[in-house]
This record gives sequence, structure tokens and C-alpha cells, in this order.
Amino acid sequence: MLELGHYQYASWVATGVIIYMVIMVLIGFFSTKYIKNSADFIVAGRRLPFFMLLGAIVATWFCAGSLMGASANAYLFGLQGIVFEPLSAALCLFLAAIFFVRLMRRAKYTTVGDIFYIRYGKIMAIASLIILVIVEIGWVGSQLVAFGSILRVFTGWSMGSGIVVSCFVLVLYTYLGGMWAVTLTDVFQFIILLIVLLIAFPIIVINMGGWDIFTNVGNFSDLPTWAFYPVRGEGYLGYSGLTGWLYYIAAWLSIGVGSLCAQDLMQRVLAGKNEHVTVKACYVSGFIYITLGMIGPLLGLAMFAKHPNLTIADTELIIPWIGVHYLPPFLAVLFVIAVLAVLMSSSTGAILAASSLIGYNFLKILKPHSIDKSMLLLSRLMVPTICFISLALALWLQTIYKLMVIAWTVLLVGLMASFIAAFFWKKANHIGAVSSYIAGFLSWVIITICYLPTTKVANTDIVEAGKVYMDWAIWDAVYIASTWGFLISIIVLIIVSLLTQKIDPPKILLDADGKVMEIKNWFGNPFKTY
Repeated sequence: MLELGHYQYASWVATGVIIYMVIMVLIGFFSTKYIKNSADFIVAGRRLPFFMLLGAIVATWFCAGSLMGASANAYLFGLQGIVFEPLSAALCLFLAAIFFVRLMRRAKYTTVGDIFYIRYGKIMAIASLIILVIVEIGWVGSQLVAFGSILRVFTGWSMGSGIVVSCFVLVLYTYLGGMWAVTLTDVFQFIILLIVLLIAFPIIVINMGGWDIFTNVGNFSDLPTWAFYPVRGEGYLGYSGLTGWLYYIAAWLSIGVGSLCAQDLMQRVLAGKNEHVTVKACYVSGFIYITLGMIGPLLGLAMFAKHPNLTIADTELIIPWIGVHYLPPFLAVLFVIAVLAVLMSSSTGAILAASSLIGYNFLKILKPHSIDKSMLLLSRLMVPTICFISLALALWLQTIYKLMVIAWTVLLVGLMASFIAAFFWKKANHIGAVSSYIAGFLSWVIITICYLPTTKVANTDIVEAGKVYMDWAIWDAVYIASTWGFLISIIVLIIVSLLTQKIDPPKILLDADGKVMEIKNWFGNPFKTY
């Protein structure tokens, strides 16, 4: 078990964290002068240049799961455990750049909720907003848990105290400056993250025994350490045959496809100053992300080589523990600030995303003639509301990786089929989309229950002889079933839409100005200026 003890330089860390948080709040105050309307608050006036957009995307996408959760999963399962994150998360950025960035930016939408409202109608719009908001709340909750873990290790604060303090700071500067504050802090945090991780990583490896440590690494589950794919005879994460492949596909789909319609990603896409800048920023973000994203897993593997007897619960503290024991004090302080920067940027992005969906889309649906000032006010008021709900979730569940991945799986089975069809299949209609939403979600839940007997057997003797480790059994069933849920949602969308063309003629996709959107020139070529 990891002995946390009391960090000798806790006062240094506490001072650095306080200074850092004060700077974030000051940026929030500074950003208020840029907020004139809801578009400024939600998408920064649609005028972010390349570097600011790049920083915003990387800082938002690189989260607790990318560093702390991925290190834990690598320790437990080797590279098979990191397909969810960071591999599929990087895939998402590339897929967004290829298929959706140009169309979303060209349409001048304010939120991702706009496309469901315009393309399918009120019922589907409300249904999509509910699930999108719930997902963002889950995402914020996972980041707050990581906040608490970091501050617990480095300052000695309790988990709950760290979560509450971080929540307060997040509310303050997001409420004040909206997307402008989030973007400015994201760029600042991106620079800190890039510099500190690239300096700290080789120092940590050298202090752990040098690069040769990776020649002897293993993992808790005794799976093939360097294989991120199903292995003949052993399958994927302990599951062979069709079940193993379903799990593997789910690992790529969960974030890689499921988060394509996430508001926090598309909010940044919509904030770019033009299509070319936005496409290029997504591609470059993907490459930076996969590079930085491998640091956490490699440290997790190195940790197993040095300390192979950690408990499962201990693994989520690997990154802060390594910072305490393998970095000089000054760099350790910077390391903490860099990790907190990661968590802050992801959290504020999700808080703003959920607040925007409610303040802008819900109000527009329920009161179509609402003035922009009302949308801005409600969006701002929802910031503390969303954050405090996430706070309650974080204090209750206190888990990072699974809370994050499950959030995107909900989007995968419920919304992705209709999101893709909104652009690329003209026959998709309102009844088909709503049916797909319901069928995908219900089938996912039912199939999860059906897989539980299998996953319970696979997770017997994990922690205690003769006992089922229900935590892993449940999550395994959830992920395996998500592949079926996504497939069923696609099939139902196609069949129901085709059967109801006469009673529910498909709506034409319009842009934000009410003009017909032509689905052409959608391919994102990073080398072409549009």
C-alpha cells in the first residue's frame, strides 16, 4: 500500500497552488470586459487564432484520465488498459478534424445542441441536452476527484477539502469570464503542462533507475504488457473470442467516437476564427495529445517495476506519489501545478459546456423569443449550479478513470448515430432519432445485465480468493455491452426513419442563419487553406 505520510515541502506546494489559483481568478476578472453577449461567453466571439485554439483543445482534452487514470490502468493491465485513454481520445480529435470540424464551424452554431434542434426538432433536442449535460457533470466530477487526490498527497488536505476548494475556484473564474477566461487560462495551462511534463518525465525515469526499467515491466493482471490489441489465446483484458473483440471495439468507440458530439470539444471547434485554423488545431492537438498522453502510462509501468504490490485503490495515486518521491522539491511544486492545470482546464471546459447547453439551448427551446441578455444571464447562473452538482458526485463516487470513460459511453449509445446522420444521411428523421436514442440506451442497459454473469466469473479471485470483484465485473459488462448498444442505435435509426418517411418527413439541415447547409467539402485537409 502506498504510504502517503506528510510531504516535507507541503508548504511550498500549498503556496504555489494558492498563487496559481489567484492568477486563474484574476484572469477571470480580466476576461469580463470581453463578454458582451452569449456568443462571447460561450464561443469567445468565434475569433480564436490557431495558438489559442490549440492550447484550448489540448488543455481541455488532456485531463485526469490522461495522466492519473491512464497510469493506473497501465499499472493494472499494461497497454491494453490505455486504449480507452489516451489512444481513443487522440483518435477522436483526428476524426473530428476529418469529418465534422468544417461543417460545424461553417454552420456557425453556438452549441452542439443546435444541430439536434434544427435537424430533428424539439423532443430530440431536449433529450440530447439532458444526456449531454449529465455527461459533462460526470466529466467534471472525475476531474474534481483528481483535484482532491493531488492536494491530499502534496498538502495533507483531506480528499473532500481539496475537492471543495478546487470547485470554488473553478466556479469563480468560469462565471466571470466564460469562454474567454477558459481559453486564456487554457493557453497558460497548456504552456505549463508542456514544459513541466517534458522536463519532469526524463528526471523521474532516471531517478527510478533509468530507461532500462522499461525492459523489465509487467502489470498487475499479468497481461501482455506492450500489446494494446487482443492477443491470440489471451484476448483483450482477460476476455477471449467475440467477447474480447467486443470489449476492444468498445475501448476505441467510447471516447474515440462517443465524444465527437461532446459540447466541450465542439465548443472549441465553434470558437475558431475560421475552418482552416480549426482543422489544423485539431490535427496538431491530436499529435500533441498522443505524445503527452503516453507519459502517464509509461510512469504507471515503471511504477509496477519498482513497486509491484500496490492495491487497486492505490493505483490512482501513482502520479502524485511519483512526484513526491522522484522529483526535486522545486520541480515537484511545478509538477503539482502542471497537473492541477490539466484538471482545471478540463473542468472549466465541461462546466462551461453544460452551462451553455442549459442557458442557451434549453431557454431557446422553451422560450424561442428569449433575448440574448437572458441567455447570457442563465448561462452564467448555471455555472455554480453545474459545479456544485459535480461536487456532490465527486464526493460520493471518488473515482477518476471509470467515471470519465462511462460519461462518453452514454453519448456513444444514445446520440452518436443521430449526430452522424444529421450531416451525412438526409433520410434521418425525428422519430428515427428519438427511437435510436431510446433503443441504444435501453439495449445497452439490458445487455449489460446479460453480460454480468460472464464478467463476474472473469473477475473472481482478483482481490480475495473465491470472491467476485464487483467493481471490475460491472464496468466490464458496461463496456462490452456498449458496442451492441451503439450498433443497435444505428440499426434502429435506419429502420425507423425509413418506415416513417411519410408521417415524419426529414427536416433539412440549416445553418445558424437559417440557410440550407450543403454537405460538401467536409473533408478536413490540414494542408489546405479554405
